[in-house]
Amino acid sequence: MRRSAVAGLLTVALATVPVLAQPQIESVELGFNGRFLPGALTPLSVTLRHSGPAQNFTLEVSQEVRDFTERSLRERLRLPISLGLGARKTLSFDFPIKSVSTPVRIALLAGEREIALTEIDVRERWSENALVVGLAVQPMPAIEPIEPERLPRRWTSYDGVARILWGRLDPARLTAEQRTAMLGWLVRGGELIILSGENWHEQFSPGEASPETAQGWWAHLLPITNGRIVRRALNGQEVSWVEGALRAGARVVTSDAGRPLIWERPLGHGRVLLVALATLPETIRLPERNSDKVFEQDQLIVKALGALVVPFPSREVIGGLLLAFIVGVGLGGILASRRTVSLWIALASGVLSLAIFQYQHSAEFSHEKYSVHLGVVRIWAGEPIAWEQDWYGVFSRRSGEGILPISADCVRSVAWRAAMRPTGTVTVEVASPRMRVLRFHSERDSVRFFAAERMTDPPVQFTVNRAVSPPQIHVYNRSSLSLQDAVVRIGNDFYKVGPIAPQTELIRPLSEMGRISKTEWLTSLPEGRRLLWHQWGAESVGPTLIGWFEAGSVWAKMEREARTVVRLVTVDGGAL
Repeated sequence: MRRSAVAGLLTVALATVPVLAQPQIESVELGFNGRFLPGALTPLSVTLRHSGPAQNFTLEVSQEVRDFTERSLRERLRLPISLGLGARKTLSFDFPIKSVSTPVRIALLAGEREIALTEIDVRERWSENALVVGLAVQPMPAIEPIEPERLPRRWTSYDGVARILWGRLDPARLTAEQRTAMLGWLVRGGELIILSGENWHEQFSPGEASPETAQGWWAHLLPITNGRIVRRALNGQEVSWVEGALRAGARVVTSDAGRPLIWERPLGHGRVLLVALATLPETIRLPERNSDKVFEQDQLIVKALGALVVPFPSREVIGGLLLAFIVGVGLGGILASRRTVSLWIALASGVLSLAIFQYQHSAEFSHEKYSVHLGVVRIWAGEPIAWEQDWYGVFSRRSGEGILPISADCVRSVAWRAAMRPTGTVTVEVASPRMRVLRFHSERDSVRFFAAERMTDPPVQFTVNRAVSPPQIHVYNRSSLSLQDAVVRIGNDFYKVGPIAPQTELIRPLSEMGRISKTEWLTSLPEGRRLLWHQWGAESVGPTLIGWFEAGSVWAKMEREARTVVRLVTVDGGAL
């Protein structure tokens, strides 16, 4: 009896060893204190534990969304991971939660076999409006307090955040990744509100006003310089008040008895607000962020892409010409009066037939997929990052599985019309920190649209030297592409610069460049470029460099795809 019991326990133990050795999903953290904005990228943190031998796995995050017509869209994000013996690893990434009625599914795969699974019910965690995050502030309604150590290290994690309220917190506590992420969020349209007053010296560290240095990144954000604390009367009480000199490009937005109360500094499409007090007066109402801006841009671009004539190769036409050529040359050979002429005609027929046959099966001719890539590169004066937006239209001639490699921080599917949703399954594979590979199914003669964004080092630098007469422009094209048809806009005047080769520095007086009006410049643009400028051209008060990165047709051999690329480049040269 005892031996049977021992044998049974041993059998059970041996049977459970493989199960226990499998990796486990230990915990999942979502959003900011569990809160998120539907439709926006939401930060997710997944902790895995593995007690078995070293092995490669794939972490898959997915959600299936159905509309009122029961059409289904399933988005999947796949991340390759490697787990060693006894490993405990935490993965942090961003995923678009588009529905609050269906759970988010997180699975761990070995190959295509599912070995661990957890589902997150998001019905009680969502927010109707973009989130407001508070750092070292007193508890307030509708604010999500967060510790500085838990601030995101990717700008995409801030997608559902409208503004950050910054209180008694030393900015030196943020890491370089956190600073870059916050700056990326700001230039994309975020709003940072800094409460100063009595804790001013806790926020401000003297140093070089450059966002690239740990000491000076905060001073670079502030709308004022030479800040100092004074005592002022407000509503019958004496309070600690911050004063300072207004930075170039900044402005006073609120005053109290003639004294500046709130300063504003635009930063890309976002802004930084500095409040002279340690608390925000209840009488101050700040504008809400426009959450429809990205959606409106997407609809404009898919409309433009959908109206394009796609240059698919016409095999039938070439095949017909080939047959007509062979028949015509053959008849000419039969009717030739001289045998030598007949032989030469036959030889020419064979050579040309072979040439047309080879062309018909060449890469440039035989592609089954054509993608159009329209993009905008925005660069601001004094900022160490550039914001790149790209839209892709993938036109498929035959049904099948599509592959689209994209260099981006985030990618999303875009519907053809506002009332429609793309259907099917879209899988985003993270090939590297900056490379995404999209996999999707395309129907015959169909088109799929995608939008991508990324923050990167500025590929072009531009300044205007006003210390000399006449003023000089300084342009440095740091990219590997030629900047085509560059012009400098100052007010309503445009100055022709011309093409700037890769890795080339250009210094030229304005007086040596031809001046044209804005109407003349717009008239000279091809239709595609004019469309990009009208919808995404950045109008600024200061001088602006405008150029284009363009490739007429690029053959992607591995994906059997031809691609047309046009990107508008705008570089702010600073205020005059």
